[in-house]
Formats: sequence, structure tokens, C-alpha cells
Amino acid sequence: MLKKVTANELRIGMYINDLSCGWLDHPFTLNKFKIKSKKEIQKIRSANVKIIEIDIEKGVDVFVEKRKVENVSLRKAVNKLSHKTAGKSGVKAEIGAAKVAFSEAETYITGMMVSAKMGKHVQLEEVNPVINKLSASILRNQNALLGLSRIRSMDKYTFEHSVSFSVLMMSFAKSMGKSEAFIRLVGIGGLLHDIGKTKTPDHILNKPGKLTPEEFLIMKDHVVQSRLILEKTEGLDQISMDVAAMHHEKFDGNGYPRGLKGDQISLSGQMSAVVDVYDALTADRCYHKGKEPADALKFLLKGAGAHFNPELVQLFIQSVGIYPAGSLVLLNNDCLARVIEVKEDILKPVVEIFLNTKKRSYVSREMIDLNEQSTLKIQSAESYEKWNIATT
Repeated sequence: MLKKVTANELRIGMYINDLSCGWLDHPFTLNKFKIKSKKEIQKIRSANVKIIEIDIEKGVDVFVEKRKVENVSLRKAVNKLSHKTAGKSGVKAEIGAAKVAFSEAETYITGMMVSAKMGKHVQLEEVNPVINKLSASILRNQNALLGLSRIRSMDKYTFEHSVSFSVLMMSFAKSMGKSEAFIRLVGIGGLLHDIGKTKTPDHILNKPGKLTPEEFLIMKDHVVQSRLILEKTEGLDQISMDVAAMHHEKFDGNGYPRGLKGDQISLSGQMSAVVDVYDALTADRCYHKGKEPADALKFLLKGAGAHFNPELVQLFIQSVGIYPAGSLVLLNNDCLARVIEVKEDILKPVVEIFLNTKKRSYVSREMIDLNEQSTLKIQSAESYEKWNIATT
């Protein structure tokens, strides 16, 4: 993965992919090489090279060198912290099971899409074990899976969107107090909702730019195709079907494919419209950078009453929180923290601090429940890209 850094951010062990200047403008024989000494870093800075492209798959990332030095002590601190907080938040205890469930769901979706492209029917007996693991994790503590759903790669968007969509639907249903049966059914609908895209031509599905009006008409047909495919799935509940068939319907009647309005759209259909837009907005695509969760929620609020049921928008925000699990925040003590769990007060989640922004250095990780703090609070939502921090 390539990343742009400044000369001041260079570290020993970084792999230079491009010095962003002419061959005669720098003192090195090669444009691509791994930094082995501070002297090489000084040469780059002396050459007045402002922006450098590094490959983090071939060398270290920003801050990684410091993290390696602290790795042993950090691991001990995290292990101790996990034992102290597992019973309190439950997220650390749940993360292992959540990772397994998420991975198996992604593997299932990948295979299912290939099978659907070949004309094979969806078998519920293959879907159920996947949903059982996801829903069980959601019911124990939804924050673990919600945090994982923030980790996305643009080249696997269709598959990861389906899994994240399913996780968000189940978490949404749980926060609304719905039954376990309903939670499972909207989860199944979420996993299968985009199966119709297997009938969409690849050049349209993967187009990096804006679709033409003609291409958009073809793209919109994926909802109809999803319904046609899923109608052949024996035993599929109507609640699950509505998620797939109605996730592009709008509350004011201006959606597609049927232009349904208000209560003509079922509850699971109205929920899916909110979730689909939120997940699509927060995902990185080949043609745009995903929005931060807080910005995506603002978009949902603007669309309340038109695109979305306004009551459901409010309930969804309560479900994921203003600062959803997995998002990055800056505290008023100048520390960056990752949101671990959203509780009753959505403005005061449980966070884990890890970086002092003033000193530009990692600190011992510490789990903090902001609801129990009188002075410590969130100053702003932040971007992982801005701070050159990986989401994993």
C-alpha cells in the first residue's frame, strides 16, 4: 500500500517508492530503496524533497518504529487491561469470536456471489450457521463486530459491504428491542441484499467514475435481480426479502424500484434504507474516500423525512452512537483514542488512548469510560488517514 509522507516523517526502515522529484534532483542512485540510516534521511531532507511516497507493505509505516520498541511492554499492559475491563465492557472478551464470525461471513458471501453468478440458488441451510455466529456476537456485545466493520478495503467492497450491512442491521434491531428471531432475519436479508449485483456487468459495477444515466438504469436493476434470485430460496422469510427488495426505496416515494412511500415500505425495508446509505458513505471506494461516521450521520439527518423515516434515523444514531465503535477521536488531553464501546450516553463512549498528539509518540494503552470522567471529554472526531494510522 502506497502512502504520501513528509520528509520530517521519514523513519529508518521505511521503503521509498518514489522521491517525487527528478533523478538528478536527489543524491541517490535509485528512486526506490529502503532507508537504512539517519544519514540517508538527512540526505533526503537536505535535497529539499517535500513529499515522499512510501510502500508500507515493504517497509515500516509512520510511528511503527516507536511501536516496535514499546511492543513488549504494550502487550503486557493490554493483557492486564483486558482482564480488568473484560467484565466491565465485554468488548475485549468478545473480539475473538467477532473476528471469526466476520471472517466466516465474508468467506460465505464471496462463495455465494460466485455461485449466484453461475445460476445456483441460495440455500438457507448454508446461510443460517453464518448468521447464527454473527447474531450471537451481536447479542453478547455488538460493539466488537461494529468495530470490525470499520476495517474495509476498497477492492473487496461488495463482499465487505454485505457483511457490514448485516452487522449494522442486527445491531440496529437489537437496540430497538426487537426479538432474536427478527434480529436474525434482518441479518440474513443484509447478507443477501446485494446478490442481484451478480447480474450487473462488471464494467458498470466496478466503474471508477460517475455512471451515465443509461448505466445507472442498469445498476438500479440489481434490486429487481436480488428479488428474483431470492424468490427461489426456499424458506426465506418476508422480513429478509424486504431488506433486499426495499433498501433503495425512499420514505417520500422517490426511491426505486417500485417508488413505495411511507408505510408502504415495511419496517425492515425502512431500516435497510438507513443502513445501506450509512455503510456506503463510510466505506472507501475506488472513486471516493469514505466519510467519517459523524459526517455520515449528519447526512442521514439531512435526509430525514425525505429519504428516510425520521424516527428511524434517530434510533439508528442511538444504535451506533455519534462516535461509533472503531472510530477515531481526539480527547481534550491531546490524546488520540479509538472508540471501543458505545453505552447509554452516546457522547461518552468507552475509548482506548494510544497516542499523544503533542509529542507525536505512542503512550501506554489505557481504557477509559468517559461516562465516569468529570473533565476528560471528546474534542473532535478524527480521520485515520489524517494521522497516518491504519484502521487494523
